[in-house]
Amino acid sequence: MNPWRLIVDRWRARRAEREELALNEVKARYHAFRVFLENNGRALELVIDLDRVLARGEDEELSPLAEELLAVTLELVDGLNLLSADAHEELYALHGRMSGDVRESLAALASLPRHAAPCLPLDAVDPSAHRLAGSKAANLATLRRMGLPVPDGFVCTVRACRRFLQQGGIEAGVRRAMGDVEAGRAGFAEAAAAIREMILAAPLPPDLAGALSACHRAMGAAVANGAAVANGAAVSVRSSGVAEDTAAHSFAGQYTSVLNVVGDEALFDAFREVVASGFGARAMAYRQRIGMDPAAFDLAVLVQGMVRARAAGVLMTRDPGRPGSGRMLVSAVPGLGTLAVGGAAPADLYRPRRSDAPEGEGEGEVFVAGKTVREVADGAGGLRQEEVPEAEREVALLSPEQVGRLARFGEMVENLYGMPQDIEWALDEDGNIHLLQARPLRVAGGGAAPAGPLAEPLVTGMCAGAGKAVGRVLPVRGAAELEEVVAAMPEAEDGTRVLVLPQSMVEASPHLARFAGLVVDEGNPTDHLSCIARELGLPMITGAAGATRTLQARQWVVLDADNGQVTEASPELWSAFPAQGGRTRGAAQDGSARCTLDPSRETLRSRVAPLNLTDAYGPTFSLAQCRSLHDLIRYTHEMAVLAMFHAGDMVMEEAGGLLHPLDIGVPFHFLVVDVGGGLRRDAPASGVRWGGLRRRVLGPGDILSRPLAALCEGLTTPGLSWHPGAVGAALSGLFSRNMLDAASARPVGSFNYALAARDYLNLNSRVEYHFAMLDAVCGGSAQANYVRFRFKGGGTSAERTSRRALFLREVLEESGFVTSVKGDLVTASLTGAGREAVRARLVMLGRLIGFSRCLDAVMRDDGTAHRLARGFLDGVYDSAKILDGDEGGGQA
Repeated sequence: MNPWRLIVDRWRARRAEREELALNEVKARYHAFRVFLENNGRALELVIDLDRVLARGEDEELSPLAEELLAVTLELVDGLNLLSADAHEELYALHGRMSGDVRESLAALASLPRHAAPCLPLDAVDPSAHRLAGSKAANLATLRRMGLPVPDGFVCTVRACRRFLQQGGIEAGVRRAMGDVEAGRAGFAEAAAAIREMILAAPLPPDLAGALSACHRAMGAAVANGAAVANGAAVSVRSSGVAEDTAAHSFAGQYTSVLNVVGDEALFDAFREVVASGFGARAMAYRQRIGMDPAAFDLAVLVQGMVRARAAGVLMTRDPGRPGSGRMLVSAVPGLGTLAVGGAAPADLYRPRRSDAPEGEGEGEVFVAGKTVREVADGAGGLRQEEVPEAEREVALLSPEQVGRLARFGEMVENLYGMPQDIEWALDEDGNIHLLQARPLRVAGGGAAPAGPLAEPLVTGMCAGAGKAVGRVLPVRGAAELEEVVAAMPEAEDGTRVLVLPQSMVEASPHLARFAGLVVDEGNPTDHLSCIARELGLPMITGAAGATRTLQARQWVVLDADNGQVTEASPELWSAFPAQGGRTRGAAQDGSARCTLDPSRETLRSRVAPLNLTDAYGPTFSLAQCRSLHDLIRYTHEMAVLAMFHAGDMVMEEAGGLLHPLDIGVPFHFLVVDVGGGLRRDAPASGVRWGGLRRRVLGPGDILSRPLAALCEGLTTPGLSWHPGAVGAALSGLFSRNMLDAASARPVGSFNYALAARDYLNLNSRVEYHFAMLDAVCGGSAQANYVRFRFKGGGTSAERTSRRALFLREVLEESGFVTSVKGDLVTASLTGAGREAVRARLVMLGRLIGFSRCLDAVMRDDGTAHRLARGFLDGVYDSAKILDGDEGGGQA
C-alpha cells in the first residue's frame, strides 16, 4: 500500500474518532441541558407549593416539599457544573449553607403546635384563601381592600373550627347521629338537636379561646361607629362557609347569625351557636338536596364590628322582577336589617336607575311603607324590638343622595364580580353606608338573575396572583420604557394603574408595588415574576395573549385575577372613587396580610421564596446576592444558558467534518450539527468539499428542528433586503475568529454554526462586521421555552452602530422581548411563551438578521433608527423603500 495513502487514512481515522468524540460530548451536553430545564421547572413549582403551604399553615406538607426542593436544587447545581466543566463548584457550598438554614427552620416549626393561627384579621385574608376563611369573609376582605366601606373584623378559620369539633368527641358524636339518620332511626331534626347540644356544651380549646379574646379586644374602639366596651367591641358573629355565597350555592338563611355580641363569654357562646348551625336540620337537608354530604362541615366564623344602624336592608343590583328595566331594587327597614332579610316587617322600596339604563328610562321609583316596629341593638348585648315613633313611620328612610350612593357601591361590586349582586347594607347614625355581605344575585327558581349581556372579557389568561384590581391600563413594551414611565409617574397615581407587559420580565419586579395589578401576554404562573407578584399580593394574570394589543392606554379595566380575566370598567364609577390602594392586597407590601402570623413560618419562607436577583444584566446579579433557594434557581438557569452559548466551539475545533453547510438561497451561510432530531438523516452525502470530504449541503427540506425552520422562514421572507454592498470593499472576513465581546459574560460567536435539535437551536454567527447569536427552546412547555438573542458590532463608526442598536431595541421591544442596549451591544430575551408564540418570534428574528445586515451604513441621523423600526414592524423589509417613503412591497 502507498505509504502516503496509509498516513492519510490513519489521519482521517484519527480525525473521525476525534469528531465522533466531540459530537458525542456536545450531544451529551445538550441532553444534560434539557434535564436541567426540567429540573428548573420542577424547582419553581416546588417554590410555589411551599409558599402556598406556608401561607395556609399546612405544616404536615412542609418537610416533604422542602426536602424535594433541596434535592432538585442540588440537581441544578450538578447540572450547571456538568454544562460548564465545573466552573461553578462554589455553588455546592452555598447550597449546603442554604440546606442547613432550611432544615433548621423546619426543625423550629416541628417543635411548635401543629396548626396555624386560629384567627386572622379580615385584612389578612388572602384573596385565594376562601377555603381557609370561607367565601363570605373572602368576599368582604376583597371589597374592604378595594376601599369599599366594609366593617373591620376577623375570621376564625375553617381549620380552627374543625379542630374544635375534633376535641371532646364531638366529631365522633356527629358520625353517630348521622349514622342514625342513614339507618332511618332518626331524622335531620333529631340529629341536629343532638349535635347542637354537644357543641353548645363543649369547652373551647385554650388557644382558640385566647385568639378569639385577643382579636376581640384588639378591635375595641377601632370598630367604625361601634361602642367600644372594656372587654372588646360590640360585634356580629356570622357563618362564612366555603360553599356559601357562591354562584353555585348561596346557603341563604341556612346558618345562624348572632348580632350585638358584648363580652368574651358572649363571643364564645356565639361562636358555638354559629358552628352548631352548620349541622342545623335545614342546612343538612339543603346540602343533601344539592348533592353534598349532609354532614360535611366547611364553616369559618366571621366576627365584625357591630354597626349601630339607623336603617338597613338589601340591595339587588338588578331588579329580579324586571331584570331588563335598567333598575336596581333596594329594600330598607328602620334599625337593623334582620327584619328586612326575614321579610317580617314593612320595608321602603327604591328602584334607582342604573348608570347603564336604556335611554328614555325615567328616574328612580320610591315606595314608602308605613313602618311600625324596628329591631335595634340593646346596650347590654343582644337585640330588642321597639316601636317606630309616630312622626317617623311615613318618612322615607333614605334620601335621594343616599340611594344614589348605595346604587353606586352596588354597581362597583357588580363590576368587580362580573355578575349581578345581592348586597346587605346598613346606614349608621352619621349617614355612612356599610356593606355587610355580597353574593351572586339569585331568583326564586335558582341560578343567577338574568342580567342582560354583562361585559365579555377583553382578555383572558391564567391566575398568577389572586385578587381583584381596578385601574387604568398602562401598557409598557420593555424594561427601559418601564423605568422611564415609573420615574415620570406621580405618587398620587400609585395603586391606580394596571401594568400590562408583553412578557413576564423579572426586571419589572422593583416597581410592582406602585401598581394595582399586572397583566402579562406571555408567561406562566410558575415564572419568577409571578412568584414576586404573589409575594406582594398583587393581582396578576399571565398567558393573556394579545393583552398589549387589546388593552388600550388609560382604559379603565377590572382585573379579576381569581377568574383569569380582564373586563372593561366604568370610568363614571371608578374615576371619582377615593380608592385606598386601588386593589386587593393579599400579601401586603409589609407582609402583614399573609395568611400566617407565625414568625417561624416567615423565617422559613424568607429562605425559600423571595427573589433578589432581578436584573440579569446588572452588577447585583452575582453569587453574593443569592439569599434564597429561589435566587439559586434563577442564578443557575442564567449560567446554564450561558454555558450553552459556549457549547458549539468545541465542535468547530474538533468535529468540523461532521457539520453540514446550510444553503437556503440567501447570503447568510452557516454550518449545522444535529444534536437530536434536528435534521433529516435519509438524504445521501453530496454537495461541497469540506476538509477533504464531500459533505451534504442542507436545504429547507432537510430541517426538522422547529426553531431552525422558523428562523429560515424569516431569513427567506420575500422582499427582504440584505443590503448588499452597503459599505463596499470594507466587508470581509466572514469566518473571522478574532473579535470577542468583552462587555458581558455572554460570548459573541467566532464561527457561523448552529446546534439543532427538534425543539432547540443555538446559532452563533458573524455576518460581515456584526455578530448575531441566538439560543432558543421552542417546545410544548411554555415554562421551558425561551429565546435569547444578541447582536453586536458593525462596519462603520460607533455612532452609526449605536443607532442600529436603537433600531433593534425598538423592534425587539415592540415584539415582546426584554431588551438591554450597551453601546452597539443588544441583548434580548423572551421567556414563558407558548410554542406558536416562540415560533413567530423566531421568524421575526430571521427577518431582523437579514434586514440588519450592513444597516449601520444607512443610519444617517438619530431619526433614521425610528423610521426604519416603524417600517420593519409594518412589514416593509427594504430600508430604501422606508427611507424613500415608499411603503409598498413588504410582506408582514
